[in-house]
Amino acid sequence: MYSNGKTSTAGNEPVAGILPSGPLLRARGIAKSFAGNVVLHSADLDLYPGEVVGLLGENGAGKSTLMHILSGGLQPDAGTVEMHGQPTHFNTVLDGIEAGISFVHQELSVIGALTVAENLHLGHMPKTRAGFVDFQKMRDEAVALLNRVGAGGIDPRHEAGTLRAGEQQLIEIAKAAGRNPRLLILDEPTSSLTPHEVEGFFAYVRAARAAGTAIIFITHRLEEVLKLCDRLVVLRNGAIVSERRPAETTRQQLITDMTGKPAIYEYRERQIPDKTVALSLQRVRDRDHLEDISLEVRKGEIMGLFGLVGAGRTELLEVIHGARPLASGKIALFGTPVSHRDPSAAVRNGIALVPEGRKTAGILPQHSVRDNAAISSLRRFSGRLFSDLRGDVTRMEDYRDRLGIRMARDTQPISTLSGGNQQKVVFARALMVDPSILLLDEPTHGVDVGAKSDLYEIVAREAERGLTVLMASSEVPEILALCDRVAILSKGRLAGILSREEMSEDRILTMAFMEH
Repeated sequence: MYSNGKTSTAGNEPVAGILPSGPLLRARGIAKSFAGNVVLHSADLDLYPGEVVGLLGENGAGKSTLMHILSGGLQPDAGTVEMHGQPTHFNTVLDGIEAGISFVHQELSVIGALTVAENLHLGHMPKTRAGFVDFQKMRDEAVALLNRVGAGGIDPRHEAGTLRAGEQQLIEIAKAAGRNPRLLILDEPTSSLTPHEVEGFFAYVRAARAAGTAIIFITHRLEEVLKLCDRLVVLRNGAIVSERRPAETTRQQLITDMTGKPAIYEYRERQIPDKTVALSLQRVRDRDHLEDISLEVRKGEIMGLFGLVGAGRTELLEVIHGARPLASGKIALFGTPVSHRDPSAAVRNGIALVPEGRKTAGILPQHSVRDNAAISSLRRFSGRLFSDLRGDVTRMEDYRDRLGIRMARDTQPISTLSGGNQQKVVFARALMVDPSILLLDEPTHGVDVGAKSDLYEIVAREAERGLTVLMASSEVPEILALCDRVAILSKGRLAGILSREEMSEDRILTMAFMEH
């Protein structure tokens, strides 16, 4: 284990409350490079039976690489791994699974055309005496597995592809739980879960810990690791820089460990002298989610849009952006009524959207950074027959500097960038159309604390320049850090609007539960 004399846990002993045994897994001197780029520098890590270890770090810190090595998905360039004191070498992921290691990835891998029960039993479907698939037994076992991870509300007969992302995530966790692993690796397992689902998932993690499972919990949600984990390990630039007990550290200290600096963003009081109403909604309804939403957003204001899952945040942004039909009500931009039949019409009227789900709705992963950034502004800058390639290069350079996008060159695939830099490219795409209204849907989802602070800075700076921002977020700390006012939705209705002086976590959540 890493030790610097100040921040690590004492020696190599498990923390209080952990089962009294030696390490389940011991990694020493793990190093890995890709094309000359060093990703891991001689990382040491001990994992004990019956403990939950929070693995923290910015995107690109080496967390996933280390976990792929421990689970058999990658081979290290140097270093050793032992299980129960015996040298171990995994050539494949299957070797890791057979040794009792299950890795639940952030990227979902459920097969949408199969039922939930079939997904949970892939490769080992129960058979009847006649040799046919025993569907009843399969469904019964699926129910038990789903209940085990707090997902008892999911019907095992449903096609997995019809479920929302959080429910699919629980299927992945249930599949791993069914293997009864010795080591369970969870990569951002709560990123798409509702608060209720998170509590059910936490109950499963605590039960697995009590049964002796070692668990690695990778997340950017510091409040969760402080609440759930026994030990917190921080990776920075490929090296383990600290190990801390939750009771002996703070969120601020963990951020400093991860970034090398106190990268927390706090709301900066600012004046909005222009009283011009940039965006006005009057009794806006869609066909099935929203009811009589009325609000006004001033020029240069950052208006938050908060609500629980299903509250209608995304649906409202889609109505404004023309991706969802407006059933009734009025939308006006700077006093002029508008009606958008599609997003391209909204873009022409000066409304840009940064969508939720960068990897599913935000980027074209096989295309270059430049192409991803320029795609929304091609019509604006192109000639009658050809695109403005030289202009694309110049604009990309401008936004690279303006937004602090870290990349080797703008012709590299966007998928090679870290999550935070991918999100900055999506921001660049929205800003390239020179909008007067910027709609943000969960703009920092899945990015680390350093990138989150950078994105907050970008939004605040653009608002200072006069850009009007309507930002939907499910994170109250994000609303409090950035927004001048917040509109709270509850089951498709507007529960109220709070000024900066009225905003508090308790009041925002109370209003969000108003219709529940």
